[in-house]
Amino acid sequence: MGRSLESSLRPRKTTIGKRISELLPGVFGADPPSIQGDDPVVLTASFIKNIDVHFLPAGDQVPARRFELANVTLHPAYGSYGILRRIVDSEPKEYYKTLWSKSGEVPIWIGSCKFGQPFDDVLQAFSVTKFGGARITHGVHEALVTLADAVGLISEGKLSAHMSTDEVSSVPIAISRERPIIEAIRKMVSHNIRRLFVEKEQGKFISDRTLIDYMFSPERLGIARDHPELWIDETIEKLGAKTPVMCGRGGIDEAAKVMGSAPDDCLMTDEWRVVSRWDLVVKPWRAGKLEAVG
Repeated sequence: MGRSLESSLRPRKTTIGKRISELLPGVFGADPPSIQGDDPVVLTASFIKNIDVHFLPAGDQVPARRFELANVTLHPAYGSYGILRRIVDSEPKEYYKTLWSKSGEVPIWIGSCKFGQPFDDVLQAFSVTKFGGARITHGVHEALVTLADAVGLISEGKLSAHMSTDEVSSVPIAISRERPIIEAIRKMVSHNIRRLFVEKEQGKFISDRTLIDYMFSPERLGIARDHPELWIDETIEKLGAKTPVMCGRGGIDEAAKVMGSAPDDCLMTDEWRVVSRWDLVVKPWRAGKLEAVG
């Protein structure tokens, strides 16, 4: 905010000083399911909905890119944001065709790092792409590291952020229960956010995951097939809302310990300001106040 594009992309000074392999030695478990570019959007959304993942890595059909200005390699992946963006760009009468269009047409781009690189490179990838995920490779093995992993390192005492939640929190963006679902989707896409707080409901919010769960339920998919223009022709009233965990006004290290595990979980301060995983990790790292412990 207020910084030039060039300064926001410039590689940052190392503050962590440890490698990915040191902080996350067990990151390679079972390979996450991958989506091929030819797989339909409806399949991608179903994976995201049913296995509750942050991102799905792309197969080999879409090549990686090199972003030299930021010194970051970008790799395609699929997430709810790309799906919502595709819906915004579609005409209601074409919604069913959109569901069966190729996932390769709606990738998001996340950073890609080797296992032996500094952990700062992962955070640089988050910062540049504005997505909290990075692909990690080691020989034939690959894994996804997300903001949730970084928050876990803080809660375990392996990283420490010398800031308070007041310093990183933000004002929630709200929406009325009476507004149409498509308006919520447009608002998330235009503001590049994943949560909207419901007016007059004590901090309750809907998220990109709320929308995916609703839109890709069997009932709504049946409507999309028979009457595409009615697929999401409802108001926010039809959506369930989540309640954030209250985190007070203490330090980030303590707040990390109460962050939930669901991809769209967040915290809220006593003054009704939002604290996301991005706030707990990327903001202190950008400020030079996120460090390794020991």
